[in-house]
Amino acid sequence: MQSLNTIVLDIGTSSIKAFIFDSSFNIVAQTHKPLKRFFPKRGWVEQDPRELLSVSKNALREITKKSHLNQNSFSGLGITNQRETTICWDKKTGNPIYPAIVWEDTRTRRISSKLKKVFGKKIRAKTGLTTDPYFSATKIHWILKNIDSAKQLVDSGRLAFGTVDSWILWNLLEGQPHITDYTNASRTLLFNIVNLKWDKELLKIFEIPASILPRAMPSRASFGNLKKDILGFSLPINAVCGDQQASLFAAGTTKGVTKVTYGTGTFVMQSQGSSFGLNKNFFTTLVPGRKKPLYALEAKVARSGKAIEKVLHQPKKLKSLFVRLSKKVDKFLDKLPHKPKEIVVDGGATQAKLLLQLQAATSKLTVKKQRIFDGTALGVAMLTKMKR
Repeated sequence: MQSLNTIVLDIGTSSIKAFIFDSSFNIVAQTHKPLKRFFPKRGWVEQDPRELLSVSKNALREITKKSHLNQNSFSGLGITNQRETTICWDKKTGNPIYPAIVWEDTRTRRISSKLKKVFGKKIRAKTGLTTDPYFSATKIHWILKNIDSAKQLVDSGRLAFGTVDSWILWNLLEGQPHITDYTNASRTLLFNIVNLKWDKELLKIFEIPASILPRAMPSRASFGNLKKDILGFSLPINAVCGDQQASLFAAGTTKGVTKVTYGTGTFVMQSQGSSFGLNKNFFTTLVPGRKKPLYALEAKVARSGKAIEKVLHQPKKLKSLFVRLSKKVDKFLDKLPHKPKEIVVDGGATQAKLLLQLQAATSKLTVKKQRIFDGTALGVAMLTKMKR
């Protein structure tokens, strides 16, 4: 029997990658396409939703062509994506009403701190997150208040909100389903991660109508089928997961498993198993589990990708940056409730042996390199094969 391959689309912040994994999770083919980011004002970070879509399509077409595999060689497609980035569009025309507001954007700092003072504890108890411009809710609030067409479209039932996965799924799948997965929903400040539902009270706090939200589904589910005109054949999409959660899934979901991703941002995550709990030093978020979602603690350590790129060919400066980065990571590793014996590391910067050596020396822990540095893509490939 022919072994079946999985396609993975990895929609990051600085690039979109596509992979083909064989049944043993080895990479058969891969492609990488850069993405533009725009900075219209200080603290504002935007992307073009249409570019996210066209580059995604091109990456999928290129990877299947490059592999020389026929359509019967593929079992399905999985998607992993940058999280929190906010897109609103008109369901009738399919046009975005504003550029994608990227997770890094801080334009909603003022409203976030105002809401945090009054509702911060309540929001944290339901979402596991702090009230921060990083997450989607205040970005949606800003669009609804500042973009003239938004209110009209809400009133006519035509406005859709989605994180990057929702936008891509709506455009790539037959029948344009308005859907997301639990991990992406868990990063919006609108999703109750205890009862796995959009929360009416949170929607009221952020003044967001329920009508614009996608349907939230488990990360391993039948999301729908790829439109035939994209690859010339249809494929089921059976896994969708936020990038950091996908990376933790690849590292392992046993309680206490800890991973660090050194990508556009640097993130520390530790699996907490099936019980929800808060920790003052970390966000609590959802990760895929075998039967139901599990919980994990997460910390955003630094925006490291650009800084590394700038000093890549300056050994002294690069070492100095790695020393600072490993110390920042170590501070969070120290605060984790389960002291890890080892950390699993992934992300582009793990190609530098020096970083791994410095992290091991600083943290006095075993540093285990993920089998490929694209741990996000690997996690989704594994998720597509997980039995439901």
